[in-house]
Amino acid sequence: MLVRRPRDAARFSGTLVVEPLHFYPITPIFMYTSQYIMRSGHAWACVVSPKTSLDLNVKPANPERYASLRIEAEPLPPEAAGLNFLAVPSTADTGVYWWEQLDRQNRAANAILAQVGAALGASSGPFEGPGVRHVLLAGHSYTGYVTTRFIREAHDSLRLADGSPVFHGFFPAGWPTAPFGACDVPIVQVNMEGDLCAENSVPHRTQYAGLAYRRPDSDAPGDRFRLYELAGVAHTSTQHPPINDLKFLEQMLPPEVLPAGALPPGVRMSNLPFDELFQMALHHLVRWVADGVTPPRAERMEDAPGGFFAKDEHGNTRGGVRCAQLDVPRARYISNLTNPDGTVAFGPYGFEEPFDSATLQRLYQDKADYLRRFDQRLDQLISEGWFLAEDAPEQRAAARRADIP
Repeated sequence: MLVRRPRDAARFSGTLVVEPLHFYPITPIFMYTSQYIMRSGHAWACVVSPKTSLDLNVKPANPERYASLRIEAEPLPPEAAGLNFLAVPSTADTGVYWWEQLDRQNRAANAILAQVGAALGASSGPFEGPGVRHVLLAGHSYTGYVTTRFIREAHDSLRLADGSPVFHGFFPAGWPTAPFGACDVPIVQVNMEGDLCAENSVPHRTQYAGLAYRRPDSDAPGDRFRLYELAGVAHTSTQHPPINDLKFLEQMLPPEVLPAGALPPGVRMSNLPFDELFQMALHHLVRWVADGVTPPRAERMEDAPGGFFAKDEHGNTRGGVRCAQLDVPRARYISNLTNPDGTVAFGPYGFEEPFDSATLQRLYQDKADYLRRFDQRLDQLISEGWFLAEDAPEQRAAARRADIP
């Protein structure tokens, strides 16, 4: 595991966010919420609980140092000996088989997370002295599924000696399955539009069909639950270099992932506040667990036929968790590309198609009018709990750089 904590122990809030390592060498939760975690005095720990993460990322990074590390799993069947877990198949048959083998390889993750979570929450170890008061388990994309599986299969059975839970709250994002049942600690579930409208093209995600993961929010003592669906947002953030550069993306992705001509003319990478929305959602979970502050409830995104979502007059999604860029728009936001046959070409990246000058002139009297409306909407979102005030200055600065005729 890798632990990050405040250099000054007096700044430690007592909240620790635990994240499994992805089978890609990434930690999405820390990628997207590190500014919030660090400025709040929280701590973070990455745990190598999936076997595929250990074998594909950790051991090759330093074979000599990590030679003794091993996670047990059923042997792969002979026909799967060469299966590449870093390449998600695009056909239904191979996709389902890929998922089954990945799942089988990582069955030990629950026990590892429970043991490490218990150790991190103990009075000795990395947090001896300041002490951990609340341990949260969080994940996004595949690690969102790892977190989900722990909630379903291990939270009730793998407990501390006194019967109390190892983790005091859960933050599963980006890989929804069936609806969560009642749980004795809070759950804040976050899903992106770009994942949810891809149900007809991602073979191992048939559970998305009909948005079957949805369930009502709850404040009941034994069933504290919130679902936040992020409108307009793709699977991953494209706010920062190098992934905010369209040319970099076109050079990086193979043709089978991004075919020639797949992008509409004039598009650019989406600049929706992905990181900031994750930070807002995680903050609500922290306050619910640590301070008993009940989070706001969000609308669901509005459904439309064919597994898509209803759009407004600008082509942007209605409902869901909003941001000022959607409600005072300068572009149409694309969370997933569409194939020629009308199905969704699932990909982790989002794009935006800027409005032309005539549209901007119709929407806004001038730049001052745009800025007034943007600031007003951002202030409203902050007051309602949908944006953190600490993240607002960067949004206002970006709005002021906008080219409004």
